[in-house]
Amino acid sequence: MKTNWYSIYSQILQTLLLPVLLFQGWKLRKNIIELPEATGDRRGTIGKGNNLRLIFLGDSSACGVGVSHLDQALSGKLLNILSQKYSCVWQVFGRSKLMTSELTTLISKEEKRKFDIAILCIGMNDITDGKSVETWMRDILKLREMIIKKYDISQIIFSGIPPVRKLTQVPHPLLHVLSLKAYIFEKALRDFCKKNEECCFIDIDLPVSSQTMAIDGFHPNEVFYSAWAQRISKSIAK
Repeated sequence: MKTNWYSIYSQILQTLLLPVLLFQGWKLRKNIIELPEATGDRRGTIGKGNNLRLIFLGDSSACGVGVSHLDQALSGKLLNILSQKYSCVWQVFGRSKLMTSELTTLISKEEKRKFDIAILCIGMNDITDGKSVETWMRDILKLREMIIKKYDISQIIFSGIPPVRKLTQVPHPLLHVLSLKAYIFEKALRDFCKKNEECCFIDIDLPVSSQTMAIDGFHPNEVFYSAWAQRISKSIAK
């Protein structure tokens, strides 16, 4: 079955099951532990070597939800690796629960700055909001254009969609619908990155367990962020 048929199927399924999905989603949000964004400076300089300017953009994962300090988050873990070879000028810019279009709006209000690499964590909130993949890809295109315009970026690293299918605390049929949409969104993002030479896709289909997830069961902990950072660092090294 081609991806566009998967998309049509998921939209039909979402429409038919909407009352059940809304109820299960409400119940899940009601019982979930609300974790804060990580503390710590959101910009700085670290390391020695050739200059490398990085900006981390996105939702809760970019902001380190799941750990207490940004040093333990994706940005901190990646900077710890890169600072061994580079003098890294960095910034974290984002907000928990952001959707792609909202991130684009926030960036549009920023002053122009020069960065070499943008690292993106975005898309999961678009899925839970019920967006179609077609709408999301239009939003991704606008986000890419805004990032290039504002930051004069030479490389944009898109992280894949988190491995939703492994979240055992999410009930069916909600888990089935979210997993299907995650697959569709990720396939579209992979194809998008292949068509745009400055874009790079990073798969984050990592293990999900009590050893890799925060206490809420939904956000990464330090172990997951560390493995995620390792994958990004290999892409930058290439």
